[in-house]
Amino acid sequence: AVPDATPRIGGPPLLCGVGIDLFDSRRLERELACAGARLLGALFSPDEVATCLRGRSSVARLAACFAAKEAVAKALELDGSLGLAWRSIEVLLDRPGGVEVRLHGAIAEQARHRGVRRVRISLARSRGLVVASALSES
Repeated sequence: AVPDATPRIGGPPLLCGVGIDLFDSRRLERELACAGARLLGALFSPDEVATCLRGRSSVARLAACFAAKEAVAKALELDGSLGLAWRSIEVLLDRPGGVEVRLHGAIAEQARHRGVRRVRISLARSRGLVVASALSES
């Protein structure tokens, strides 16, 4: 259900949407081997690339970032009518307090219109698979 845009006064955040995604990091590894920098530029912001390529396990970190983007798109109930520009959903790993989600452009506007004020992310990785869950809150 999509909340109306009427501002709430006080109280805890209300859940607006839930999204989950399971992604195989080996798939991203294969696609990066073919498309390389072009794919990185299409899917990830410069900040995401810089964060994910730091240290070891860069492909696993990029896969976690992409799975989180998919989960956020589902939590925001994006239907593709805006044309999903993956860089409009920015997921920054290893931030103080956990994962940070920044929305840009038409996606940010649609989220504001629906009353979404925050998106929370949870990630887990095991044996090349990444699961991401996203909660959008008012």
